[in-house]
Amino acid sequence: MSSTTESSQSGRSQRAATFEGRPEIHRVRRRLAVVIPALNEEAAIGSTLERALAARTEIVSQTPIDEVLIVFVNDGSTDGTQAVADRYGEVIKIRFERNRGYGAAIKAGFQATDAELVGFMDADGTCDPRSFISLLNRHYETNADIVIGSRMNPESEMPFLRKLGNRIFARLVGMVSGQRLSDVASGMRVIRRESLKKMMPLPDGLHFTPAMSCIAVLDPGLSIEEVAMPYKERLGRSKLSVFKDGLRFLAIILFASACFNPVVSLSILGVLFALFGAAVTAVVAVCGGSEMVMAVLGGAFLFVLLQALFAGALCHQLNFLLFGPPPLPGRLNRFMDRFVWTKPMVKAGIGLLATGLILCGVACMVPGPRQAPLWLIAALCIALAGWIALGGVILRMIWAAREKQRAALVDPFAPVTLEHTK
Repeated sequence: MSSTTESSQSGRSQRAATFEGRPEIHRVRRRLAVVIPALNEEAAIGSTLERALAARTEIVSQTPIDEVLIVFVNDGSTDGTQAVADRYGEVIKIRFERNRGYGAAIKAGFQATDAELVGFMDADGTCDPRSFISLLNRHYETNADIVIGSRMNPESEMPFLRKLGNRIFARLVGMVSGQRLSDVASGMRVIRRESLKKMMPLPDGLHFTPAMSCIAVLDPGLSIEEVAMPYKERLGRSKLSVFKDGLRFLAIILFASACFNPVVSLSILGVLFALFGAAVTAVVAVCGGSEMVMAVLGGAFLFVLLQALFAGALCHQLNFLLFGPPPLPGRLNRFMDRFVWTKPMVKAGIGLLATGLILCGVACMVPGPRQAPLWLIAALCIALAGWIALGGVILRMIWAAREKQRAALVDPFAPVTLEHTK
């Protein structure tokens, strides 16, 4: 797929002329690139670009920014959106031949310049470009990696259903991260360019914004701030599907949480599934199910719970090997450091295997009705033995791969200058 980037010479000249007369300062110019992604926004894109271009002077005069670049990304529009945008020669333009997604358009816009600060805003007329003034000033006050323009305020014209959904998702992000945000899906924000690589991977769809917000609040190496901003009702029909995109938002929040705090996230999911299994088993018992049926059913749900706990522990150690220690409560962190490594896991696997085999032998010697629970426990021990031992081996392989990668980047046997003492 191809995309074309346009920037008129006259636009560049006019931007340069904007800064004539300023005293020469021997420092790097502070630049902001504002990306405006658009899909079939013929009715709104003209006024949005006009307001963005007009706001540059105020942004430069009221913030430490020296230059503002406007980047328009046509995400495969089939109406007259491109024709309207072509009227504005000062705008950098990127055009997709077909729709690639909201997030993909924003990422392409980020690549169009080398400005040290990047931002984006919606093309539908809902956001006031002058709000970048307060976002930028908050960035320079706090040195935050991301500053979000929050639409959740009394003056907001957001429809009730979308406002309710945003509040639910914000509350969910707060539950999994411990940090409170009011608007995780805002389409207006400022980001430090060098921080973008810490947020990868970011999706290509409309769930780009909640993914970025969730990663920022979960990653201890990133900081995020919010500033209230005005929000108007959009021009034209919304591209957001409340149900479809709501499910995507939920999925990306849970996925990001599992990536950064896998022990807690997967444990919670496993416990919820086990509770559901207990309820199903109770219903089967009331309906007259046999002990064998209930044992097998209960064992299956317990098996999933154990899988979730094991996967969480394994992913936690994987994050530790690749990125450093993730945040965990003190006792849990000490337990992980002591037991979730190759040698103790292999030893535990051998011990569980031996226990399972012994229980198999005992089950063969007891009367028929008592065999079912023994066989069930023996099967779980043997299954756990395989999981834990193989998990320890996998961690060892990942550790070896990491060490090999480090050695490729930095020679571990490079000569070292030694100080000679007399």
